[in-house]
Amino acid sequence: MPNLSGYRHALGGGFPGLRAAHSCCLPRRVSRRRLAGYHTRMSNSFHVQATQPGGLQAVVGTAVTPAPRPEVQAALEPEYLANRRQRFKTLVNRLTGGEMRRLLDVHPDAELIAFPLSYLYAFHWLRDAVHPRYRGEVLAKFRNPSRAFLMDLLEQAEDAAGFLRGYLEHWLQAAPGAVQQQRELMETLDRHGGDSERLLQTLLDAWQGLQLFRRTEKEAYRDLGREERERYAGMLGPQDRERLALVDALPDLPVEAPRFAKLGIIPAMGCPQNCRHCMFIWRPPMRNTPDPQQLMALVDRCTDSVLFTGGDLTRHLDAYYRAIGCMSRVRTFAILLNGDFASDPQATDATLKAMAEAIRGRPASWAQAQVLLQISFDEFHQEILADQEGWLRERIPVAKIANIVECAVRYPQIQLCLLHKQNALNFSMDLFRRGVVGRLVRELGRRGHQLQILGTAPSPRAKRNPLDPQQIGLVLKEASFVLAHHPDRPILLTSSTIDAYGRATLLEAGEAVNERDQLQQVLRQEVSPGEGFDTDLMFWFNGWATLFSAVHICLGDLYQDGAETIFARRRKDPLVRALAGFDRRLLALYAEVRNDLNARIRLATSPHQLFHSITEDAQVRLHMTRRLLVDV
Repeated sequence: MPNLSGYRHALGGGFPGLRAAHSCCLPRRVSRRRLAGYHTRMSNSFHVQATQPGGLQAVVGTAVTPAPRPEVQAALEPEYLANRRQRFKTLVNRLTGGEMRRLLDVHPDAELIAFPLSYLYAFHWLRDAVHPRYRGEVLAKFRNPSRAFLMDLLEQAEDAAGFLRGYLEHWLQAAPGAVQQQRELMETLDRHGGDSERLLQTLLDAWQGLQLFRRTEKEAYRDLGREERERYAGMLGPQDRERLALVDALPDLPVEAPRFAKLGIIPAMGCPQNCRHCMFIWRPPMRNTPDPQQLMALVDRCTDSVLFTGGDLTRHLDAYYRAIGCMSRVRTFAILLNGDFASDPQATDATLKAMAEAIRGRPASWAQAQVLLQISFDEFHQEILADQEGWLRERIPVAKIANIVECAVRYPQIQLCLLHKQNALNFSMDLFRRGVVGRLVRELGRRGHQLQILGTAPSPRAKRNPLDPQQIGLVLKEASFVLAHHPDRPILLTSSTIDAYGRATLLEAGEAVNERDQLQQVLRQEVSPGEGFDTDLMFWFNGWATLFSAVHICLGDLYQDGAETIFARRRKDPLVRALAGFDRRLLALYAEVRNDLNARIRLATSPHQLFHSITEDAQVRLHMTRRLLVDV
């Protein structure tokens, strides 16, 4: 396993304006005072400053879509092309490197036809992922003499049959040579009696048998959304109630009032964005919910750290301000937003000023508190998209995140943390040079800011680079930086993996880091203590009480069952305990009532995702609980 010396070396990686910094691990929770001292202890700092003019402009207003601006188009186009080229390259390498052969399985000609079908897959992918205006430019980087005909087919063929016919004709007309693909084609042609039309039909039949690209992205999301809707329809239904009755019947010892490291509050579930990595497609509506005072009072008694979440809560900030104004014991009020509110500096300041004023308005006798403002910031929230005419836009502009960074440093009551999703760039300090973080660095530089990296911290485990699964190393998980004009106001960045929930089940393999190696450790019973599910509680405004890591596992309705009953269930529930430790018995119990365990393991992206997926069905949860109780 690589050590941190690789990180120190990467800091000097040939990027103008950078100097090597001491590698420094940022504690998981750092107070403002400690962060201030943290900066002064850094004797050798790391600077990033954009020196070229131009870049991304702040988009004013959200109600009306602005007309495309040439300077925005010029800034976004290189990023869009680089992203699509990397995705295309990764896709082709993965397919031609063995993935298409695996998909063809027992097809008698699998070894010989895997290559053309890999590029037929790429043909369909290009039509899904790249606007026609840019396909030629995406492919131009790969148009060397040996592949030029393939690039022409990818760009110009009208359909699958046209692509495959062009592929066959190219090699049939080419002079005999030592090219492997030509030899494979001729061998396959011999197997078909020299009949090219018969071979073409074999290729088309093999492709259709894979049943790929049968649905549009919209249709696929619709089907996933229907599954989610059905899953939530069973929340606290008859089978869940029967399961909870079994838990209630278990003996329980008297305990002191519970204390939690954190608790969650979900005022509503909703987000106007459709990010490709989001675990939610359909979100359970919450209308006419009870007054949340009882819920807030309960949370205030049980923790000093609360997280407001549920998608994007921009439209529910009143509930957040109310919590700050009534929870006297809580010290950290975290909230997750997508940053879309920051349409211009004035709108940004209005929102952050309201947060700061809510903190300042707390009585002096209450616990000293701060806002932990968590902003989603990654290649998906800031994805560059093309409209029907080919004009480019960012899903949520980087300029809006820059507005938040500029504004947050002026309010000591607010600690800003950018939440990032790990990808191939996390394996080095390229994270700060390229991709969405590099775009933010350049945008802030365009505004005259210099960034100083205070420290970075790696992941506790080595992970596989999604662009090259043979490369294993530590990823940059956490970092802190300051704007040079505000050296005492650190901004945090923390990154996590993406699991195959919701829309993320359709992500390409090279787009994000996963935890499949950790899953294999769990399956081999090598998991370390504390590596299981987060079983702290989330309280929904409609009364549901669910687990942090599994919002489909509900321990009751706060308003109907009461807090003490819910806390007792969490203590006694054998399913909760089994999830907390990734108990492998759950796999065997799942297999007793479902026949797709091996398929779920094969598709799982982490132990969390696997154990989440096998407990999503209420009937399965009931069965598991019954069987676990037999072993108690």
